[in-house]
Order: sequence, then C-alpha cells, then structure tokens
Amino acid sequence: MLTQDDISYIMDIGVTKEWLLQQLRTDSKHLVLLDCRTSTQFLDSHIRHSVNLSIPAIMLRRLAAGKISLLSTIKCRDLKERLLESYNKDIFVLYGDEEDWEKNSGSNEVLHVLLKRLRQDGCQVVRLEGMLVYYV
Repeated sequence: MLTQDDISYIMDIGVTKEWLLQQLRTDSKHLVLLDCRTSTQFLDSHIRHSVNLSIPAIMLRRLAAGKISLLSTIKCRDLKERLLESYNKDIFVLYGDEEDWEKNSGSNEVLHVLLKRLRQDGCQVVRLEGMLVYYV
C-alpha cells in the first residue's frame, strides 16, 4: 500500500504506465481509472475497467468555477454511485492524451479541471503520463 508521502509525490509528478500496471496487478480495488478523453476516443481504445468521464463544456466551466459538484455532472447512476463510494477513500487515476496534456488543450481540459477539483474535495488523485493509444 502507498504511504502518504508516496501519494503526495506522485500527485505532483504523475505516474507511469508501469506503476499503474503494478498497482492493477496487486491492489486494483483501490483504484478508480477515469478516462478524460472524448467518448469517441474512449470507444476506440481505453484501459480495461476505466470509465469515461467526458463533461460538456458548459458543465465543465461551472465545475471549474465551483458552482456545481462533480457528481452533478454525471448522468449514469452506476457511475455516480461508484464515484461516491470511492471519494476520499480510493486513488483516482486520470488519463488523457499526453500531447493534449502538454498543450493544455482539447479534451484534456476535462483532465485539468477534474485533477484540481478532486484534490480540492480531498481525494487522492494522480495523472497517468504517456500516450494511451495502445491500451485496450
């Protein structure tokens, strides 16, 4: 299990695919994988057991401004319940395309807002480094 120092460190720098693979093999029940790409990209390829969390632009702006909660942006009851169970307990792993992350553009605006918002809510959250095109 990760120590609080480990979590603080990886929250700031991100985690590698190798770290994620090791965690999935040893302690996957404490991870929530959130794919922050578009629904189309998610359908093309994604990490097994991840969930797609694409948020419409207007909702994303309201979420970033603190006017609404993250859970209010989710329509799917099962996903909402899963996230609610995981809040302040599990590690959220956010991912998108590395190229968009570095540009701070495109669908990864969702990633940036979620990263900030989950941290503000007291959740343990990290971002996954690297391109994910080949993960299914």
